[in-house]
Amino acid sequence: MFGGVFFGLGALLFALLLLIDPYDTGRFPSFGLVGVRDHSMRTADASRGRDPHFNAAVVGNSTAQIINPYRLSELTGLRFIQLSIPQTGPREQLELMRWVLANHASYGAFVVVADTLWCSHDPNLPLREPFPSWLYGDDADYLANVVSSKAIDRSVWRLQVALGLAKPVDPVGYTDYISGKRPPFEALPAGPPVDISETPGQPPFPWIDRLRALVAGLPQSVRVLVVVPPVYFAYLSPPGSKEAAAIDACKAALANVVTDRRFGTFLDFRVDMPEVHDISDFVDFVHYREKLQRMIEDRIIAALRVPEHGNAQASRVP
Repeated sequence: MFGGVFFGLGALLFALLLLIDPYDTGRFPSFGLVGVRDHSMRTADASRGRDPHFNAAVVGNSTAQIINPYRLSELTGLRFIQLSIPQTGPREQLELMRWVLANHASYGAFVVVADTLWCSHDPNLPLREPFPSWLYGDDADYLANVVSSKAIDRSVWRLQVALGLAKPVDPVGYTDYISGKRPPFEALPAGPPVDISETPGQPPFPWIDRLRALVAGLPQSVRVLVVVPPVYFAYLSPPGSKEAAAIDACKAALANVVTDRRFGTFLDFRVDMPEVHDISDFVDFVHYREKLQRMIEDRIIAALRVPEHGNAQASRVP
């Protein structure tokens, strides 16, 4: 009797989780609930990434999070979402891109903001924080992991949204975490956060190779922008140093991702330019404020507004 009750209730819970679809993955027949109240970007992006109302995405980590999808949408005619998640690396960002593509018959544009984590030579780069890869993987992984206390919480939240007892989260996923914040920042000596020294026997840039393979499989009509974010000038490697040469090689590999694309653009903001010398325009060495945000958005918008009969260019910011 105990076994029957235990497994019977377990089967009922499992069936309810599939029908409620707590993460709004759309994998199986469900109640058809709309919206999620999930404030964790790591899980809420499963819903955002498959939303048919959007056809363009910004992908990256916290160095991309400030880029405003509303402004990109308004000035390009595309419908952008923000899929940037703090403390993620190339593995998680590629998984998000694959999820988006698996859930859309066609897509308009990807803006991939690539920091130096993409320059890693480690093909098994460890996660900086836990990430639910099972949520963006195949159905078997999803079924093996969906039963949890977090899924039950999110099921309750979805029911609250459906009953009008709570509001869903913003489907665009934009969080302006910079506005109004002025934490102290002292320009102390610092080095690159990732070891990009070449390891014998390994591919030069395995994660960039995987990005190139993914992009190569996209139709030429999909606009792909690879953006290297700015850093405070004191964080730049000295010209002529081994570190600077490694960063330049990484940039060249990133630029090569879009070289053969009709609408491919490479924007390099990690250069010594006047805009990165004002310490008040940075939260820390790698997180920039509104003025640089606006400059990056302007360059992205200009690239996305290239006429259909034109050609975008891979370029370095002067």
